[in-house]
Amino acid sequence: MNVLAANTLALYLRLSMEDEGDRDESNSITSQRLLIRNYIRSCPEFENFQIKEYCDDGYSGTNMDRPDIQKLLEEVKAGRISCIIVKDLSRFARDYIELGTYMNQIFPFMGVRFIAINDHYDSDKHKGSTVEIDTAFKTLLYDLYSKDVSEKVKSSLNNKLSKGEYVYGQTPLGYAKDPEKKNTVIVNEIEAEVVRYVFKLSCDGNSPVAIAKLLYDEGIPTTMQLRRPNQVRTDRITTWNESMVRRILKNRFYLGEFAYGKSTCDVGGKNKKYVPEEDWKVIKNHHPALVTEEQFATTTLIKVGKRIKQKRVKNPLVGKLICGGCKYPMIFKPLTEKNQRERFECRMHAKLQIDQCCTSLNSTVIQEIVLQELNNQILQLGDYNKQKNTLLEAQKAIMAKLKEELRNSKDEKIKLERGKDKAYEKYAAGHMTADKYMSVSEDSEKKAKSLSRKIDDVNDKLNQIEEEYYKDAKDLKQVIRYSHIEKLTQEVVDTFIQSIYVYHDKSIEIEWKFTEHSVGQS
Repeated sequence: MNVLAANTLALYLRLSMEDEGDRDESNSITSQRLLIRNYIRSCPEFENFQIKEYCDDGYSGTNMDRPDIQKLLEEVKAGRISCIIVKDLSRFARDYIELGTYMNQIFPFMGVRFIAINDHYDSDKHKGSTVEIDTAFKTLLYDLYSKDVSEKVKSSLNNKLSKGEYVYGQTPLGYAKDPEKKNTVIVNEIEAEVVRYVFKLSCDGNSPVAIAKLLYDEGIPTTMQLRRPNQVRTDRITTWNESMVRRILKNRFYLGEFAYGKSTCDVGGKNKKYVPEEDWKVIKNHHPALVTEEQFATTTLIKVGKRIKQKRVKNPLVGKLICGGCKYPMIFKPLTEKNQRERFECRMHAKLQIDQCCTSLNSTVIQEIVLQELNNQILQLGDYNKQKNTLLEAQKAIMAKLKEELRNSKDEKIKLERGKDKAYEKYAAGHMTADKYMSVSEDSEKKAKSLSRKIDDVNDKLNQIEEEYYKDAKDLKQVIRYSHIEKLTQEVVDTFIQSIYVYHDKSIEIEWKFTEHSVGQS
């Protein structure tokens, strides 16, 4: 096993859509995290382990198509994880075969210890043997239960859809859920005027890009501004774009049609496949239409359809480079027959001609500036992190003190409970009066409540300082790893850079992930 993995422990947390009702109960992400953290704290063997956390919130356990579980498995394959801890087996996976493969074959082969706290399973206690029958049976039950629930939900959903019930969460712009009649839609007149105006502009011969510019110039609010004004970002210009317009002009929902059966998937939500449009199930005259067949046909003639997909060329700064004027990510333009140089462009300026935007920037020049600033940043961080070692040692001492305080408080609470039990025994044997017993009992309860509050406070402090400690230790390792960088790669950019803001006068401001040393460059 990789030496780095010898003391690296991974926490895995998961909450799926079917667990939504338990979000404030034992299955919530917060509760899972606290349970596992407290378990780790109770095991002295994990005291010096580096802790990494992986969390998939809103993903089903019936398949492994989850972003953080894939990151975790990549780390396992690279030999950087020595132990994985989950609340229970179903958090890791609900598929019996897949879970068994990892527990019995992959993890033992990779030398990775696997612990499921609530199932009392620890692979270290099963060395040389397969999973016990009760654990295997439990994983099979998880699998069968999940598939049974999936089939029942799917059957119920299809039944409602066939009856024309609108069971989806969001409605297209121009419509709203009927507050009086469940699973029906009604026209939202304020939004409907926007939709009708978009179709009118299209029928007048305007392209989706031209329509987006007209809507922006006239101050027509977007879907987000109409429905969730409190969530609109104030740090960037909120505007229409051609994709929003195209979605409206292609949506047959505005003709009063309700289509369903657009995709299919296997039991448990695996292998999702999209169904061709001609095979969708359609209910006509399902709800009030906002446009006529003639209007819809006219927009179709203007070629509203999809843009031609171009072959993507990777650039490490894609997604990081942001226009300082409109605060939207800049788009990368690779070398082509038309483009004689690689560059980044502000998409909002190109469409809406916003004066404050940075129009374009040479890709090679910006990469050289960022690389130079990054190496300067690492030199500064290197000097800073020599001093940070002292901070890490101080944090370790504080953690040790808090852990000792936690142990002492727990021991004291146990002694109080034992003292209360002994007092009851004396009272029951006639060696203590009822008044005396009640006095001892009330005093013990008061002290126990006070100790419980203290234990919770210490736990909170310990969790906070542990997070700071492991983050600082990780920062220090990154600096050591990247002592000097000769080329700007995707890994380097993702490790050190949060965002790069580029302004109209071509000045830039780099927002580092090491927030203590943000550096700007003109």
